[in-house]
Amino acid sequence: MKKVDAIIIGSGQAAKPLSQKLSDAGWKTIMIEKSEAELGGACLNVGCTPTKTLIASAKVMHAIKTAEKHGISVGNLAIDFNTTQTRKDKIVDDSKDGLLKRTKEAENLELIYGTASFSGEKIVVIKKQDGTEDEYTAPYIFIDAGSRPAVPKIEGMDDVKWYDSTGILALDEIPEKLIVIGGGYIGLELGQMYSRFGSEVTIIETADQIMGTEDHDIAESLKKLLEKDGLKFILDSSVKKVESAGKEITVTYKSQSENKEVTGTHLLVATGRESNADGLNIEAAGIELDDKGYIKVNDQLQTNIENVYALGDINGGPQFTHIAYNDFVILRENILQKGHASTKGRIVPYTMFTDPQLGRVGLSESQAREKGLKFKVLKIEGKRITRGIETGEPQGLWKALVDEDSGQILGAAIICSEGGEIASVIQMAMLGKIPANDMATAIFSHPTYSESLNTLFTEIYKK
Repeated sequence: MKKVDAIIIGSGQAAKPLSQKLSDAGWKTIMIEKSEAELGGACLNVGCTPTKTLIASAKVMHAIKTAEKHGISVGNLAIDFNTTQTRKDKIVDDSKDGLLKRTKEAENLELIYGTASFSGEKIVVIKKQDGTEDEYTAPYIFIDAGSRPAVPKIEGMDDVKWYDSTGILALDEIPEKLIVIGGGYIGLELGQMYSRFGSEVTIIETADQIMGTEDHDIAESLKKLLEKDGLKFILDSSVKKVESAGKEITVTYKSQSENKEVTGTHLLVATGRESNADGLNIEAAGIELDDKGYIKVNDQLQTNIENVYALGDINGGPQFTHIAYNDFVILRENILQKGHASTKGRIVPYTMFTDPQLGRVGLSESQAREKGLKFKVLKIEGKRITRGIETGEPQGLWKALVDEDSGQILGAAIICSEGGEIASVIQMAMLGKIPANDMATAIFSHPTYSESLNTLFTEIYKK
């Protein structure tokens, strides 16, 4: 058995910087990843980087298609999808090359390709690609093994060619008719992307709204904009069966006690994600899981085993890359700097990269009501966003919550061309304890999207 100072399982957004900091501090560290193809984790390989690259290409195509509203006529529009995919692959490869270079140059860090699993409390077995095995132990173990697309139990799934959020990115053709099962942010982003590339897209969702965890008014505002963009929605409907005949796929769904069908050429299943902890032989390490199979951690990310930590998706927290990175920040502060950082009270933002974007930070209205808080709801419609009018880009609902007693901002949802950036401005105000009144009177440069924060927060003065 080989002994090191730290074992890191996975190479995602938390593991990458952690491995560098531990090695810089003189810790003899190993980082384990299944293969070079998966180095960097889901975000780099099959998530944020490739999807946002393709979404950007789709936005360019959409801008050209709709250029006539600016008096610009463009003829003979065509897409070379192979070039589009090559651009995406190069960006991913360049990022991975940089990570591999930094890892190799780190003095105390060894990258090992293989499948990791526990054989004891702090004992990890690595089965390498050549079939050989090595056993390691360390006083500190960090688990950043992530999550994977969940596969729903639907009749006929084993007999039909379908794609998850990973497989759909590798297509060498644009689907003629794409059916998406799932109306969350993955289904919406990829659905709109392929719609703009030329697909006829239908999204089926079991809930009575898209983005089931969002406030209904926000979900409805975004849905209307996406419908104008060409997407079709089937809501409050459960998929019962999928079947194929030749190049066509038929999805049978139940809506209002009646079975109905929709037919397409390609099927994307985007029904959430599930923990990868089931592949680590967690039981042998004595590590506790929650009822959904995620690793239980405290507010300092430690499992029930001393100095064994879980970071990123696998600990059941918000499944965002920036949250995984913040998990690393907490551990860096606590372990290397002897601090007391915690996940308690951290403000969680996210951006859904539809066009317009949905930028979210802090509490939604439904979450605030569940907490029994006293607050005001501020809203303005997209037609009041001057910058959106000038650019000719559709804008949706802007919404913020303000605590009635303190005047502090509790949360916001912004549907806007740069909704994520606007939500970040609000997040900075929340971090700095800037009250809503000051946002109403602050000077923002004109004409910017941020300037409409004056308009939004001026609503606080209305009864």
